[in-house]
Parts: sequence; structure tokens; C-alpha cells
Amino acid sequence: MMKKGGIQMVKMMLDAGHGGKDPGAVAHGLQEKDLTLHLAVKAGAYLTSRYDCDVIYTRTKDVYLSPSERADLANEAGADLFCSFHINSAANPAARGFETFKFNGAAGKTAMLQILVHGAAVKVTDRHEVLDRGMKDENFAVLRETAMPAVLTETLFISNKEDARLLKSDAFLNSMAAAYGEGLARAAGAKERKAQAADNRLFRLHTGTFTGQAEADNQAEMLRKAYGWTIYVKEEG
Repeated sequence: MMKKGGIQMVKMMLDAGHGGKDPGAVAHGLQEKDLTLHLAVKAGAYLTSRYDCDVIYTRTKDVYLSPSERADLANEAGADLFCSFHINSAANPAARGFETFKFNGAAGKTAMLQILVHGAAVKVTDRHEVLDRGMKDENFAVLRETAMPAVLTETLFISNKEDARLLKSDAFLNSMAAAYGEGLARAAGAKERKAQAADNRLFRLHTGTFTGQAEADNQAEMLRKAYGWTIYVKEEG
């Protein structure tokens, strides 16, 4: 964690899978690298607008990074949490659904991170009758080589016609990104930003007290000319 303006800030690294020369899975007019970037950037925007946290990205453009380079970026940045976004694909066009992964046998904070991210996302996928394929373990490099709790998400199957229909919906992707953000915030224990209360008070500047009307009027006119202020002379007492 880091402090910014006296506030304890959790640092999260969001990883948009694939990119550049590596489009990832491609089907139904979609490319995985574009969808993962949408999810990462939207999740980051959701987090920073609602929670006291510092969000950093492995990429915000269409560039290629190897899995090890992504893990190195997270380690060098001293991130507290790592989330890698991916879209699934299969030779069987009937395969569909949502799933998450953590490193083989990882427990403690990593297991809790997966539980919270997965649980938040399932609230969205259930509304769209998307199959929950569960929480799984895998020996992915971005999970194995990161020094902090890490989770990898597979948001539907680009190879499935019905899943692809949802992946073409910005509303669905935004809902998933928000869910990921909520899960990450809960896992990190990030503090919610306090809403700024509307302040409708007015403050007036009293510039002087005079015993005569003429003197007050002269001084008021001088201030009008010098500063362009709106000046009123008010009689009291």
C-alpha cells in the first residue's frame, strides 16, 4: 500500500490480456485483445471513481507484452493485487460460460481474491443466464510469477454465438467491469470515497465602514473600476 495525501491507498495492477501482434482468440467479428482492454480500463475507471486506490495497467494501448513482462511490471510497481482479463475460446462451439483462475494450490489472500472477484462477476452473469464454470487452479505465468495475490478471469467464450452476442454489448461489458472492480475493492479492503456534499452557502466580502454616503459610493466605484467587482453600498444602523 502507499499513502497519497495522507490517505492509505491500495495499489492494483490490471492486465488486459494479449495485444499488439497477439490478438488472442478471434471469432464472430471480435478480437480478444480489444475486449480485454475494454474490461481493464472500465474496471480501473470504476475503482478510481469510487474507492481510495491507485490503479495501474500493464497496457492501455494495443501493444504486445509477454506473460513474464506483465508479471514483472506488477512486481516492480509493488502492486498489492493483480487481475488479468481474458476471453475464452474452444474448438467446440457449444462451449460457453464464465470462470476464474488462481495459481495451483494458492491459498490465503489469493484464494479470497478469487472468491470475491468470481462472486461479484457471477451476480452479473447469472442475470444473463451465463453458465458458471467455477473457480479453478492453473499454472499460468502471470499467476505463477506475480509476487502478490493474483487472479485471471475468462469472461465468456468468444467462439460461442450466444456468448459473443453478449460480448458485443458495451452494457454487458461495463457491468462485468464494474463487478470486477467491486470484487477487487472488497479483496483489497479499499475504502469507499466519501461523497462530496453540496455546499450552497454564500460568502460576502465587507470592504469598509464609512460615516458618509458619498465616501462609500466613491470607494465602491473605485473597486468596480479596479477589479470589475459587483459592489453594493448598504446602509446599516
